[in-house]
Amino acid sequence: MSGVVRFAAKALAGLVALQVVFFALLMAAQAVPNQPIIANLARAVETGDYGDPYGPDGVGGTADRFTECAELGYGVTTPDDPRSLWDLTTGGPRLSSCDDGKGEIARLAAGEEFQTPATYFRYWSGYSVLTRPVLALTDVSGLRLVVTGLFAAAVLAAFLAVARRLGTTAAFALFLPVAATTNALAMPDRAFTHGIALATVAAGVALTAVAATRGWRAAVLAAGFSAALFCYTDLLTVPPMSWALCASVAGAVVHAQLRDWRETWRTVLAVGAAWPLAFGFTWVSRWVIGALGQGLSVFSRVQEVSQFRLDGGDVSKTFGAGLVANWDYWTGHSVTAVPVVVAAAVLLVGLLVVAVRRHGSAGLLGFAAVGLPALVVPAWYCVLSNHSQIHAFFVYRSLPAAVGVLLLAGVVAAKRSRTRVEADAGEARLSSAKP
Repeated sequence: MSGVVRFAAKALAGLVALQVVFFALLMAAQAVPNQPIIANLARAVETGDYGDPYGPDGVGGTADRFTECAELGYGVTTPDDPRSLWDLTTGGPRLSSCDDGKGEIARLAAGEEFQTPATYFRYWSGYSVLTRPVLALTDVSGLRLVVTGLFAAAVLAAFLAVARRLGTTAAFALFLPVAATTNALAMPDRAFTHGIALATVAAGVALTAVAATRGWRAAVLAAGFSAALFCYTDLLTVPPMSWALCASVAGAVVHAQLRDWRETWRTVLAVGAAWPLAFGFTWVSRWVIGALGQGLSVFSRVQEVSQFRLDGGDVSKTFGAGLVANWDYWTGHSVTAVPVVVAAAVLLVGLLVVAVRRHGSAGLLGFAAVGLPALVVPAWYCVLSNHSQIHAFFVYRSLPAAVGVLLLAGVVAAKRSRTRVEADAGEARLSSAKP
């Protein structure tokens, strides 16, 4: 037990240090000159790359351009703003979104003095580490190309990391539901902010898959870093997707190595607990840093918005309404959703039959462990009911991710047992990785 305590203490120390790095990067992004960014945003208004809050996603749904406006305008203020870099970074100046933002950009481009309110401290806004330097060098179209490249690299890394450790079939089982039934692949071009978030999810999955080959401790560290990075760059788009995928992939890799359902359960539970802890710690750290620069009123504002996201607004108060809203949006806007769900259900039954025939009850226990993180998705929708209902047009993507988790669990559970030599080699690698 003392070894676990020491590991937890070291992990916490590393997480604290990571917050310092995150803030330093955020400050560096804020230090990028605003004049070229304003000029490129003014050009984007003229070309139509900035302004429309929503648009078609190309696959029957809606592209969230409102959040694009928010991220494009983050950190932008008059070039001669007298506030210190500390004040600006802790507060987070941001232009208004879309229609109102166009007027503010016009004022700034005309040379008017307009100090953007520094009140966007609820999120880390780590995406600005990418967006602000790129916008200072090129236009919005160029930024979309950069995000597309990062997205493609992250997705490829995740697929290859899973395929190498679990097989190509397992990799397709995990990722195909999201790719085939959502607008995820269109996001870097249609709503680059979601492209950044999904790229972060994919990178986290790749890192966790690689780390899990060295045991549950390494998997916990990788998943914790992935959660912190996701919190740093995301605006609450698909947190349950990242959480579920990281925990499931970690368990699947360990299960494939050892065929020990006990070790699989320990890994899934450890990673499943580490992800929300790291995510929550990182988010709270942003509020603390904001309060250091902007005063204690930061916490009251955060509390108001948090309460609204949990159960406020003109939405259904029925328990499970968030889950229903996302299911309805998914099946109503994706023609492939229902066929994929039906095919997945049939395939899953077959995989479980094979798992029981090959491994008996241990096969079911392994499936249950690797598939358990799928429950994170409906739980998230139920807890954050307001947010899940209002933003169903993009948070629905976590549903097919849950389907992918279940399919991955079925594929891994049904695989043939490893040879004794392979199992011994896996145990040796895990043992050598333990402190």
